[in-house]
Amino acid sequence: MSTHSDISIGVIGVGMLGRSIIERLLSSHLKVNIYARNKTKLGGLEKQGAKIFSSPCSLTDHSQFVITCVTNYDSLRNVLVGENGIINSSNNSVVIIDCTTVTPKQSAKCADMLDKKQGFSFLSVPVMGGPSDARKGELISLVSGNKGSYERVYPVLEYFSKHVFYLGKINGLSNSVKLALNLNIAIITLALSEGLILAKHSGIDPNLYLKILNLTKLKTGISERKGQMMINHEYPPSFFLKNMLKDIDLVMNMSHDLGLVLPMTSMSQQLFRAANKKPDKREMDYSVIYDFLEEINSGLGN
Repeated sequence: MSTHSDISIGVIGVGMLGRSIIERLLSSHLKVNIYARNKTKLGGLEKQGAKIFSSPCSLTDHSQFVITCVTNYDSLRNVLVGENGIINSSNNSVVIIDCTTVTPKQSAKCADMLDKKQGFSFLSVPVMGGPSDARKGELISLVSGNKGSYERVYPVLEYFSKHVFYLGKINGLSNSVKLALNLNIAIITLALSEGLILAKHSGIDPNLYLKILNLTKLKTGISERKGQMMINHEYPPSFFLKNMLKDIDLVMNMSHDLGLVLPMTSMSQQLFRAANKKPDKREMDYSVIYDFLEEINSGLGN
């Protein structure tokens, strides 16, 4: 990968993923500008070399590329076109790299809003992988939008991605892939949880069950990375349960728009929604759904 130390990259959103992308860019000796609504999340980044800005607009004024990685569509819309938002910047050649998980329709709306500003370009770039993948430069970036803008940002995406897929010129197309993949994560985690519970309540050591599972073709990245932590009831968050519920809700909205019937998604939504009502689980890793299902079965007296 070539060196682009003169590139100035803005990052808006300093959650778990956003912060990890920032740390990766800083370790690659790039100029990184940051804005976060919650200033407490900025701890230590300025000392690592990042420059802090007071608004999305001022950050964009000083950045060639701006990565947005915020919580949801409302937050993204505010960052883009709200008071002191990106659209108010005098920088007429910026490319927005949006990593926020939203629906394809919402992403297309964002692109349309920014198209009103001459020179601005918006790319839908949701990513697969967690904070540790970002810090190692091993995310999978899914890109849709203007092909020329994609070619401009490709060197930036290389810094934190091991694979980059360009899926077409229609903004939001990549978000369809992202949500379909996240749906797999939710359903696989539920299947792993129920398998562990069935084994445990049948008198089988869940550790032995997991060992056998991971020796078969049925193993998954989730069973290999999270299975033992689930058995040990350890849930250091890589992706909050509340955010998994948000993404399942988005999938259900998409399915209604497309006239689809997704019964497994509907059941997953109900389970994650019920678990999300437990304050102690909301901001734990999504794999805590295993504990929630265990609690249901304990309540049955088994």
